[in-house]
Amino acid sequence: MKILLGTICVCLLVILCVLLWKYISLKRNIRHFSQELDKLKSTDYRQPMKVTDFDKDLVELAVKVNEHTDIQRQLGVEYEQRKQQLGTVISGISHDFRTPLTASLGYLQMIEKSGELSEKNAECLTVAMQKNKYLKELSDEFFEVTKTENSNENLSLEDINLSNVLTEALLEQHGWISERNITANFDVPDGIIVQADVHCLSRILSNLMSNAQKYTADSFGVSLKHDDKRITLSVSNTLADSSNVDVSRVFEPFYRMDSRTAGGSGLGLYVVKLLCSRMNWDVIAKLDSGIFTVEICF
Repeated sequence: MKILLGTICVCLLVILCVLLWKYISLKRNIRHFSQELDKLKSTDYRQPMKVTDFDKDLVELAVKVNEHTDIQRQLGVEYEQRKQQLGTVISGISHDFRTPLTASLGYLQMIEKSGELSEKNAECLTVAMQKNKYLKELSDEFFEVTKTENSNENLSLEDINLSNVLTEALLEQHGWISERNITANFDVPDGIIVQADVHCLSRILSNLMSNAQKYTADSFGVSLKHDDKRITLSVSNTLADSSNVDVSRVFEPFYRMDSRTAGGSGLGLYVVKLLCSRMNWDVIAKLDSGIFTVEICF
């Protein structure tokens, strides 16, 4: 009887050890799977999923995960190819639009200068020129956006005196500021240097100034601040009506803060966001008491 009990105890101990080993092995494989799945987040990681033992169910799971990963990678490649093809098509269409629009605008200007129109026809001509200019601006922005989105060119980073570049950009705004009696407040200290691509920086500043020109009600301000950790550029302006502005959407393509405002396609701040992302700069938008502000942290 004692021998039988001893044998049963030994068998139970062996079974317990086997179950414990299987449990430990399963936990180890789950941890391994978790680590491998985390690596798959990176588009550069190309290693297939592996298992540390030959359990049939684990091997089958690894095979399924690898098949799913291959399919997702292929879909990602096809998506990027189609996106680039679409960008090329839009860019080509935009370019084709620009040539006849530029020519027609030139002819309209010649008719305007002739001075041989009746008052009513002159008014119609003015409207036609405004619409023509808007279409040309729209086609130019489409062209710039698609070129920016599909650009694979490496950035040419160099030390740039942001104080000087920003001052020049602000001087170019003198015309519309004085014409509309806008209150301007500029705080741009000298000698602030940033590493940037000069073309991207110029586009960012141009779009910020253009956005301010379109939407400023009566006050326009620009400040440049720096401390030991970062440099912050702030461009702010009052809005005539801020009640319908969704500040969380201002960097979306085609979003316009005021659809009644003449000109603009809603792509300006979207391009700012794209270019800032390319240079690893943070950009945010804020709205407080009718004052809209865009901040870029270098």
